[in-house]
Amino acid sequence: MSTRRVESFLLRIVVPSDEAQLPERWRGRIQHVASGEEQQINEIAQAITFMSEHLCPMREFLLEIEHPPQNQRTP
Repeated sequence: MSTRRVESFLLRIVVPSDEAQLPERWRGRIQHVASGEEQQINEIAQAITFMSEHLCPMREFLLEIEHPPQNQRTP
């Protein structure tokens, strides 16, 4: 039986109401609910990166194991 993990994020976006401001810029904040960690964002890509870091915290470690440094040989 596989195990599942549920992670929750809160995303708040603030859009300026001043129509004269062009191009329209927004700003926001994303929060990882379990840890309370927050980050200010102004691009959706930043929110995706933030979520990825919390969903796959071991990714770098696993990649290092899968791909040893160039100066080390594998048996």
